[in-house]
Amino acid sequence: MISVIIPVLNEEENVIPLYNELKGILTSMNKEYEIIFVDDGSTDQTLSQLLSLISNNEKNLWIVQFRRCFGQSAALLAGFHSAKSNLIITLDGDGQDDPQDIPSLLAALTEDVDVVCGWRYNRQDSYLFKKLPSRFFNYLNRIFNKLNIHDSGCTFRVYRKEAVSDILLLGGDHRHLPAILSNRGFRFSEVKVNHRPRSQGKSKYGFKRIFDGLSDLFTFRFLFNYGQRPMRLFSKIGILSLLTSLGLGIYLLVIKFAYGQDIGTRPLLLLTILLGIAGFQFLFTGFLAELTVRQNITVSSLYSIKKIYGLEEETNE
Repeated sequence: MISVIIPVLNEEENVIPLYNELKGILTSMNKEYEIIFVDDGSTDQTLSQLLSLISNNEKNLWIVQFRRCFGQSAALLAGFHSAKSNLIITLDGDGQDDPQDIPSLLAALTEDVDVVCGWRYNRQDSYLFKKLPSRFFNYLNRIFNKLNIHDSGCTFRVYRKEAVSDILLLGGDHRHLPAILSNRGFRFSEVKVNHRPRSQGKSKYGFKRIFDGLSDLFTFRFLFNYGQRPMRLFSKIGILSLLTSLGLGIYLLVIKFAYGQDIGTRPLLLLTILLGIAGFQFLFTGFLAELTVRQNITVSSLYSIKKIYGLEEETNE
């Protein structure tokens, strides 16, 4: 069985054509499947369009409705938790990912691979606002996270369910899923996929996402190294600062008492005091961070489901 998860936000013109494409390719593969749309608080007719499919007795279709917009990370997470299959496919709801590539993605999921990532090698998007920032981000990802894939931002992927069954995604974490899973030891493959121009609707991508992505990149490098023991990082900085302060203090005492020089007006004395205070602050901050990471984040705090629609559910009611 295959579970297909599609997060959607204000994609009223794209959801039905995308569903029909998916249904056609999955039916032709002679595999049991389910399609899960997660409506991330759409304010247009996206939900109504999806509900029209339910009213037409479309089988194997589920619609998860959020109470408000919680973001794509939360929508993917809800889809992962709702999926019944051991094989999960994710793709965007804007119609740019081509469902015809699903067989080639599944074929690449061999026994030695846990996640197959799509590579939009001929991406049909703006060069300045999407392609150039994406190339820069992927370059940094390969350096910082040792992630040897070309397109870590492509949502079009196949996962084994064990890779994502117990994962937690905070806001924006979906862009770093390959890095997160790689850090947990899961194995990757990559397949070139066809990327189509957006024909209808409006892109949700903006400048803010570029800066958020870069900020998250450095955050995850820190989390991978020190996420479970942040005290190790802060204590290193704090101890170095204290030792430097101690060394400078000894030097100042020597020149004061051995050589009779005045140290009260020296900027070096102020630096010594500041380094000492900073050292204690780093140690205290590390202690607080150590306590914080021990607090569990619950899934219920990441999104709220208003209702789940599906033919089987309505039949049971």
